Amino acid sequence: MMKLHSTMCLDGVWRGRAGQAGELLVATGRVWLTRDGDLADHVLAAGDRLRLAAGDRITLEPWAPGRAPVLLWQVPEHLHGLRAVLGAGARLLAARLERAARRLQAWAGELSAA
Repeated sequence: MMKLHSTMCLDGVWRGRAGQAGELLVATGRVWLTRDGDLADHVLAAGDRLRLAAGDRITLEPWAPGRAPVLLWQVPEHLHGLRAVLGAGARLLAARLERAARRLQAWAGELSAA
């Protein structure tokens, strides 16, 4: 099961990196895509999908000048949930580190006053 992550209207050349594994879906139009390390270029039309691994660097360009295709970036549902869990864990860790930092500052103040 895939979950929509973001939508992009491609009106020119775009170069970027997949932050996480997912699928690029062409919703409308046609797009030319090249992926670093991939010897084949890809021409994707409406309805076509291409799986990308986390870290893949790609270059996208509309196939026909003046016709901006619409692209959807989709992330597998299990990865979307994992991202939320990791975000919650990071927030919890940050709160604990802030409390520890306040304690250390108080302790340092006590030591310098002594």
